[in-house]
Amino acid sequence: METLKFGVLTISDSCYTQNNEDKSGPEIINILKGNVYCQKIVPDNEHMIKSNLIQWSDDKKVDVILTTGGTGFSERDVTPEATKQIIKKEAPGIALAMLTNSLKITPMAMLSRAVCGIRGKTLIVNLPGSPKAVKECLDVILPVIPHAVDLLRDNGKKIKDTHNNIQNSSSVCAHKCQDETSLCLGNIAGRHRESPYPMISVEEAVKIIRKSIDPLKSASAVNVEEAYGRILDSDLYSKYDLPPFRASIKDGYAVLANDGKGKRKVLSGIKAGDLATAIKLQPGTCVRINTGAPVPDDATAVVQVEDTKLIEGTSDNTEEKEIEIMTEVKSGQDIRPIGCDIKRGELILKAGTKLGAVELGLLSACGYKEVSVTDLPKVGVLSTGDELQSPGIVLMPGRVYDSNKITLLTILRENGFCPVDMGIAQDEEAVMISKIKHALSQVDVLITTGSVSMGDRDMLKPILQHHFNATIHFGRVNMKPGKPTTFATCLIEDKKRYLLCLPGNPVSATVTMHLFALPALKMLCKDISVPTILETKLMSSYTLDPRPEYARAIIKWDDPRELPYAYSTGNQISSKLLNCKQANALLMLPARTTEKPGLHQGDVVQAMLFGLPQYT
Repeated sequence: METLKFGVLTISDSCYTQNNEDKSGPEIINILKGNVYCQKIVPDNEHMIKSNLIQWSDDKKVDVILTTGGTGFSERDVTPEATKQIIKKEAPGIALAMLTNSLKITPMAMLSRAVCGIRGKTLIVNLPGSPKAVKECLDVILPVIPHAVDLLRDNGKKIKDTHNNIQNSSSVCAHKCQDETSLCLGNIAGRHRESPYPMISVEEAVKIIRKSIDPLKSASAVNVEEAYGRILDSDLYSKYDLPPFRASIKDGYAVLANDGKGKRKVLSGIKAGDLATAIKLQPGTCVRINTGAPVPDDATAVVQVEDTKLIEGTSDNTEEKEIEIMTEVKSGQDIRPIGCDIKRGELILKAGTKLGAVELGLLSACGYKEVSVTDLPKVGVLSTGDELQSPGIVLMPGRVYDSNKITLLTILRENGFCPVDMGIAQDEEAVMISKIKHALSQVDVLITTGSVSMGDRDMLKPILQHHFNATIHFGRVNMKPGKPTTFATCLIEDKKRYLLCLPGNPVSATVTMHLFALPALKMLCKDISVPTILETKLMSSYTLDPRPEYARAIIKWDDPRELPYAYSTGNQISSKLLNCKQANALLMLPARTTEKPGLHQGDVVQAMLFGLPQYT
């Protein structure tokens, strides 16, 4: 792809007049990674479209021209008509491939009128106008475009090599169907009946992830006001004593403790923010003082106003002239000494601390305006499956709406990450390779759902091994739900990428997200926080599974002094997302044994909190 030259022509009246932002053109440029040599926006004008297509083709500026927009049914949509007039040969197979792939996602794709063809030695392809549709179409056609250009250039050696590679891979495939890692995806009868990946425990899986993670080294200085939820990159020490002066704990009077009980002449008043260094106390005198105000150097105690009474006020009754102290006075009472809360140079926060409201308040109190935080890993979420369809359009027969992606994206956002929606990949080798390749070029961590079990279309693991030279660190975990969870790493552009491949069932994806994906992301950004695990009493009985089970539950406290109660959310089948609703914990149920086939109401088990506790 690096030797090809592309031209990108956006066709849109509103983008041309700058009433709307061109999003499809930049999306194409991003996918092509800098191989774009011509870019332009023109209106839905047949003459201007033709003029640019002819100029870019005949001047031999580019090998491939990708147009975006103007392929619909409106009166101004004339891109196909303009393209037909200037091409010499049509390439209907490219248009058919894009249409076939798009129809798997939305029936509305049948309304696209894309035209593809050849002018001289330039391939011209009409793409739809939306960024999402552009991406879906390019995923399908980009793998074959280099060969198409070789054919146009009459590059005999490359053409021959491509044909030989296709034939050789077909031959190899025919002989390797007994190996799960070979891509003989069509040989259903030859597939494994048991996974070749050993079953490991959840604890082992987490250890493997921890050993494989190389924490991100990059950090950024951010304003304290913008640091909420970020991870501190280095230890921080207080810049000042806190409090920086002797401060009054109460509203009352700064006094000499040795004077004891009795009457005092009130010299003046001190409020928070005042200077008290110039005030000199003599025996029998005092100073009115407010909470938090600096205590005069001579004063040795503060007496709260409730322990005094007024003896004499000014004539207008606006000030106090004399008061009487009614209780014994102890030296140092109700005075906060300098640095009694935090001393200058004292460690206040350790590297790896997640910055919440209290931590940010502490930083401000200790004089910090900016802090260094670890850069967040770039995270993408990709759904896989022929059956998946994006919400918002009429559900086609045999399809289901993709709920995993929005669930996982939201969990990531709730935990302070900024994830990227990588779309849906159909269970077709070329499509999945293209989607994964595009995703891994943009993110540090790719979270996928689906295509990791034992179905004849579950191709993710062999694709990762064969096409991305990935290391599969584990491919099965002894747990319910989530057994086929997979963790892999690979190198893209000499940089380590991480793949958390979660099961496709909605509940399985949610549970494994909390158990594996979130911990991996926390390790990457040096987050030292750990999940809250507590003991809880069961409010219902459970039949134990041969595998350790993570059951959704609602944890409630009737009495904060006692153990909380765990209420089941209902049927724990892994496809039933409805029973995750309101759940705030995962019960960590042990595997079934002969001695203990089940648990009963009142039994105590551990639970991992992932939401706020509730109180009855």
